[in-house]
Amino acid sequence: RLRSRLAATVSSDTSDEFVVAVLGDLHLDPRKMEDYHAGRDHITRILKEAEDGGASSAVVSLGDLGESKSVRPDETSELFAGTTECHELASEFLSSFGPPYEVIGGNHDLEGIDEFSTDEANLEAFLRIHGKPTPQFSRLVAEKTLVVGLGSTV
Repeated sequence: RLRSRLAATVSSDTSDEFVVAVLGDLHLDPRKMEDYHAGRDHITRILKEAEDGGASSAVVSLGDLGESKSVRPDETSELFAGTTECHELASEFLSSFGPPYEVIGGNHDLEGIDEFSTDEANLEAFLRIHGKPTPQFSRLVAEKTLVVGLGSTV
């Protein structure tokens, strides 16, 4: 049953060639997005080249999406990591790579303690904003190649 469900997610023209961009500990800071965009532009060229050559591609974030301190220290001491604003910025940024992205939560991704009263509420926002049904994922990226993401966020 799992095999048939996974097979359905890969098109019939899938080859055994693939490229996976693995992004760890982005710690996005809205004050420094030009730096993140420069890095993204380098990676998107590689992804496009692979896709143009017939390979499949994927983007995987290993969490720690936002800066784990205030990004507006003159206005607030609220941590940026784990906030709705943080996850919206991360979702927009990760979506801009092209291929649908996968994400697992890192140890800083539920730090929205000034915004959310519980970790459960913070996790619900994380999942909703990133459009994910669970905090883990599995994705078939090529024939006989399954990428699995497991995190400490449960």
